[in-house]
Amino acid sequence: MGIENKKNSLTAFEILANLYDGGIYTEISPDLSVNKGEAEVITACGKVNDENVYVFVQCEDRTGGAMSVTAANKLLKLYSMALKTGNPIVGIYKTSLGRISEGNMLLDAFGELLAFSAQLSGVVPQISVILGDCVSATAVLANNADFIVKTKDSPLSISDCGCAGNGKGAVLVDTDVEAVESVRVLLSYLPANNLTAVITETFEYSDDSCTDFDSVFDLGQKFSLYEKLNPEVELSFNRLNGNTVGVVKTSGQLEAKQATRAASFVRFCDAFSIPVITAVDCEGFKCLGSTKILLSAYAEATVPKISVITGKAYGVAYMTLAGRGAGIDAVIGIEGASISPLAPEATAYIVLGDKLKEGTVAEQDKLIKDFINIELSVTNAASQGFIDDACDYSALRGKLVNYFDILKAKRVETLPKKHNAI
Repeated sequence: MGIENKKNSLTAFEILANLYDGGIYTEISPDLSVNKGEAEVITACGKVNDENVYVFVQCEDRTGGAMSVTAANKLLKLYSMALKTGNPIVGIYKTSLGRISEGNMLLDAFGELLAFSAQLSGVVPQISVILGDCVSATAVLANNADFIVKTKDSPLSISDCGCAGNGKGAVLVDTDVEAVESVRVLLSYLPANNLTAVITETFEYSDDSCTDFDSVFDLGQKFSLYEKLNPEVELSFNRLNGNTVGVVKTSGQLEAKQATRAASFVRFCDAFSIPVITAVDCEGFKCLGSTKILLSAYAEATVPKISVITGKAYGVAYMTLAGRGAGIDAVIGIEGASISPLAPEATAYIVLGDKLKEGTVAEQDKLIKDFINIELSVTNAASQGFIDDACDYSALRGKLVNYFDILKAKRVETLPKKHNAI
């Protein structure tokens, strides 16, 4: 790894050499070209982390890498092969140029590519890598992927408006080499298609290190998505006993964009049979519509789903992320966390009622505190059957491993329908 030219930008062939194991790959339809010249897009297949992956990359030293009908036909063949063989697709974009002289034929070719990409969604993982200008129709195609890896200064937008589009990037990096390496790591967490699984036979873990939620996973096995874009929602792929799991970690109040992004992540995990673990420390939502979208994603997902209440689980947040409406298979509460229909103090005032009219302020405060610590505790919720288990962090990993072992045989019958309308 690490072939890079003087401009801190990799050429198309350097990208392929960096991405594929040992730099070994087979170019697909290498002689297909425009007017007997060289095609603007290189298509290839080879091993990444010892698994076959299809890649297309725009070649800037060939007519600037401009998209053409011929280049689109090369991509269509690549998509068709991915559909037949069930291997991921990585698209690498370095320019938004197109052969305008081809007019409506080029638009029609783009439309066919978009339709094929949509058809492949949920069948094989698709990753877009933005290493240069990606605007207009090219940006639409790139945005069709499941995840976008981009260099921070590369524009990704529907129009040439100066918008960097960093909010679309699941992974933001500084250089082309970092982008390629990020793709290699991301692919290591993903199955080849919706009929396979990813299992790492060797992993490390120390029982002494389990002191918080993040520490229950295999050591060094975390790939974060949309870092710093989601202060109230952290999304990542982790490994638990060598198995890939999707992790949704919440805090505070969720905004619309954060909830929508989390919903998309849950749907991806469901499409590729990746179990979902949700850490709940959430007071609620700032937008009603986002609540509906996120609840729908959880309710429709048939993969094993476990929620861990690590702090606050109040009202709608509890119902959406850990309640029966979300179809959660198991809910584990961490000692010290609380479940409440409203903010705990408000719940205490309503339930205690007349008891708070007597005594000193200090006595009233003690009543409220005791009510919250006892009645709204996860231990009490577990004793009443509202959650499945309660423990401290030192026991959490073992419980998660055991629950997922039980749930690996999960079978869900769903009503016949095309999709929900939410």
